[in-house]
Amino acid sequence: MYKRNVMIKTKNGIHLRIAAEIVHLSQKLKGKYDINLYVRRKNDADPLGISMLALLSLRIKEGEVVEFSCMEDTNAGRNAVEELCQFITSKFGASTNEEMVIDKLMEESTLANEQILENIPSGIIVIDKYCSITFINSYGTKLLGKSHHQVVGKDVREVLPTTELPKVIETAKPQYGHIEHIEKSIVMANRAPLIWEGEVLGAIAIFQDISEMVGLKEVNEKFKKILEASHDLICFVDEDRKISYVNPAYERVFSQKEARCLGCDLQEVSPKGLRMKAFQSREAIENHLYEKDGVGVIATVEPLFIDGQFKGVVSISRELSELKELMEQLKEREEEINYYREELHRQREQSVVFSNMVGFSGALRECFYVAQKAAQSTSTVLIRGESGTGKELIAHSIHENSDRVDKPFVRVNCGAIPENLLESELFGYEKGAFTGATKDKPGKFTIAHGGTIFLDEIGDLPRAMQVKLLRVLQEREFEAVGSIKTQRVDVRIIAATNRDLELMLQSGEFREDLYYRLNVLTITLPPLRDRKEDIPLLVEHFIKKINTRLNKSITSIDKKSLSYLQGYSWPGNIRELENVIERAINLCEGEIIHPEDLPFYIGESSEDKVSLINMPNGELSTLEEYEREIIKAAMKKYKSFNRAAQALGITHRTVALKCRKYDIV
Repeated sequence: MYKRNVMIKTKNGIHLRIAAEIVHLSQKLKGKYDINLYVRRKNDADPLGISMLALLSLRIKEGEVVEFSCMEDTNAGRNAVEELCQFITSKFGASTNEEMVIDKLMEESTLANEQILENIPSGIIVIDKYCSITFINSYGTKLLGKSHHQVVGKDVREVLPTTELPKVIETAKPQYGHIEHIEKSIVMANRAPLIWEGEVLGAIAIFQDISEMVGLKEVNEKFKKILEASHDLICFVDEDRKISYVNPAYERVFSQKEARCLGCDLQEVSPKGLRMKAFQSREAIENHLYEKDGVGVIATVEPLFIDGQFKGVVSISRELSELKELMEQLKEREEEINYYREELHRQREQSVVFSNMVGFSGALRECFYVAQKAAQSTSTVLIRGESGTGKELIAHSIHENSDRVDKPFVRVNCGAIPENLLESELFGYEKGAFTGATKDKPGKFTIAHGGTIFLDEIGDLPRAMQVKLLRVLQEREFEAVGSIKTQRVDVRIIAATNRDLELMLQSGEFREDLYYRLNVLTITLPPLRDRKEDIPLLVEHFIKKINTRLNKSITSIDKKSLSYLQGYSWPGNIRELENVIERAINLCEGEIIHPEDLPFYIGESSEDKVSLINMPNGELSTLEEYEREIIKAAMKKYKSFNRAAQALGITHRTVALKCRKYDIV
């Protein structure tokens, strides 16, 4: 057996339309691979053959994990299961408005049918063509003395050994009025095959405890209410060719004139209509399109037989106008939908790899593309960019989306480790290798075996260590400090630097052979000043993130503050932006960040910076004079020591002392 688990992400789970699309594809795959496909919920005992009856009976909800399988673990079987699972995960996501409307209509119809079957005071069992029970109502489980879980999915012959349902599937012939013993009850059972386009899809049994037959009047009343509440247009014609019933929906659509024909001969009302044709031929007419009183209708007319005796016909119709309108809109927007589907698929592929990266600027998306390819490879990666651009984040994303994800991701900052400790930190040491080495210690490369090692600030690596690293890159082997034993290692290397390695090559600080070994797949992260269109997204992301950490409730940032942020050059890049937002959240007294919550230098333009220092006749004033003007301006604006201190980035005590010193009230 070959099987695969899939999480169902469609809203409302596998409902009528989704089930129909799955069954349609399953039938195509069966024709293509000659393979039967099965479905099973996570906690169910046995799988069911995929059919409308099976899928709808499982009542699979959104977020539920479902197993799809085939009995043969062959290439054909695996291909069939994989194609079905791929279809389900890629096809069913967010629905269009038109699909949601159609789904709602179908859901209403399905819920109505489920309530009908659940509330009928008769036992109902439905099986598929493999004799597995796909549906049983509460009356049926009560009569059997079993729970729903003990029945659905089981072979009907195990649950009800005396049943004739398998025979009904075999012969494709109904059975009426059979007396049967179920547990301690005597029931009257009616059975019929479920046939679609000449193929038997399953069978249904309806049984009634004979002792409860007095409740038939109540059943009749319930059916009457159901017919009155139905959106379908329903009409009964009795065996004498007289119109015996039309429901309110029928009257509404056809201007109630049919209501005045109750008791009339069908020959007088509609001598050439579908009902007359079915009445005369005693044969069903299915899904026939026609127009009546200017209303487009799709109708099915079925003859009624009871114990082999003809009892008239019933017509069930539905208006086409609403469905036609929706189909026309869908047709008009097909090209647009296809475009957005392709775009969504492309963005989804990127978002899977870079869910921790924020931004959609052109420069960043180019990095995403290269990193996505890097995640599918084992080649060495060199990430370049200024400090604070997110080099470690993208390195971690590459690891998380590679086939090494379940192995270690080890980070080493080459510039933060003293040169005399760097070799032992990277490659480890043996006991007695030097003073204080009282036991063996594995290095970072050993710890990262099978996974990824991230060498941050590779430009700060001393030349002596560059030689040793080059050997690891070329030979995948090294010796620990104090050891003569060579260790082999399987590690994917991702390096990062904010330095100009090309200048370092010219000066001899960085080895040329190591440079070319590292520079296989290069990702150059743009500085924040080159992707300012991403600043609103980053600000929103940091507000949410820092709110959670600091237990704050900041909702947003005003437009003026945002324009200040977009006008700043950000020498510290994203890391500096995060720190500025954290400072603003700490200082903010309301729910919205305002300019006064930002550092004073953020809102300055180049002209503002010149105008901060007033130089009459080109001469500078003393430092104390400037300090007095600054303190005076802050107190005039904020009116309190605390707020003035927050704006100036000093303590309120310092502000108070300066006010006293300069006689500022």
